[in-house]
Amino acid sequence: MGAATPDGVTVGIFGGSGYSGRELSRWLSRHPRASVEFSTGSSKPHIPHEEGLSRRADVYFLCLPHVTSASYVARLREAQPGSLIVDLSGDLRLRTPESYKRWYEHDHGAPALLSQAVFGLTEVFRSEIKGASLISNPGCYATAAMLPLLPLIKEGLVEPDDIIVDAKSGASGAGRSLREDLLFCEVEGNFSIYAQGRKHRHLGEIEETIERCAGVRPVLTFSPHLLPVERGILSAIYVRTRRSADELRSALASYYEGAPFVRVVDQAPKLKDVNHTNLCLMSVHEGAPGRAIVVSALDNLVKGAAGQAIQNMNVAKGFEETAGLL
Repeated sequence: MGAATPDGVTVGIFGGSGYSGRELSRWLSRHPRASVEFSTGSSKPHIPHEEGLSRRADVYFLCLPHVTSASYVARLREAQPGSLIVDLSGDLRLRTPESYKRWYEHDHGAPALLSQAVFGLTEVFRSEIKGASLISNPGCYATAAMLPLLPLIKEGLVEPDDIIVDAKSGASGAGRSLREDLLFCEVEGNFSIYAQGRKHRHLGEIEETIERCAGVRPVLTFSPHLLPVERGILSAIYVRTRRSADELRSALASYYEGAPFVRVVDQAPKLKDVNHTNLCLMSVHEGAPGRAIVVSALDNLVKGAAGQAIQNMNVAKGFEETAGLL
């Protein structure tokens, strides 16, 4: 049940009326091996979430808010055994209930799931994702930071205890909920910082995941900003290192050799280079003595959400990793 067939898989989307859910529907509509059978949401043509629990599909994508999502994952695991579930919320990204409560300020609704979910940073956990039945899709800011940082820390090329991530995101990264600070008149022509320092929820998954892979826990100062644009994340990452920019660039290029959606480039990438694609572009530049600047760019709704979720489905189901994403 739920295994890939020559004809492909059926898909159900929970939260299809949100930005990530809508992006998923759009990309899946051109996927050669997947067909969307239903989507849940708050308005037509979506069906209620509860009704979706009884709808059979080979793959379920959950684009629900954190706290809410974990309970639906647990119920789907019971109601639809054998299906693949890809959760795009933050509910399964951390390893312990204590860590979850630290960063999300809520008790976890289904703590047993935390040890069952494979972390879906595709380029890093590809072997674990193959054949998985539960995948936790990384956050958008986290993806933009982890893809360049993880190889450099793992190879001991940068100092892990003093890293500054200065990141800017389009307004869609905050979701579709009604908030005063996201109104057009507040965002248009404006530029603001929020959750600066060590407050943003993605910080926990960045540090925890890098520690899992590299054996050392980095210490990040993470400052996200809200850009007056629809989509895209551009991160400038400041690291201490004794290596040249060329050495760091070469290490990243080697680590991601053959990865279809991660590219190391010479010039600093721009949002227009990545928006509406599943690409993450990164570059490395000399900074002050003993420092380097690593720049990464991706589309928060695609590589930071829906596109990476489809990429994970492709790997888990044995499809071409690029299916539906080029």
